[in-house]
Amino acid sequence: MAHGHSDAWLYPLGLLFEEAEIVAERVNAQICTEVSLNQMGISAIPNMSVSPAATKKIAENFAKAMKQLME
Repeated sequence: MAHGHSDAWLYPLGLLFEEAEIVAERVNAQICTEVSLNQMGISAIPNMSVSPAATKKIAENFAKAMKQLME
């Protein structure tokens, strides 16, 4: 029920498959967003092999992305 409808068993089979595709796309987009944010967050941590300017820019982009998601 996390991604479905309580009355889905009444849907025609074609509509049910369409709904399933929409849910799959939405879940995949959410996973991609989470992976991107995790990668940005890890990249924003200071690292000796990355220049401080690059780390600062990534940290700023990460903060901007988080702010956009919270709107």
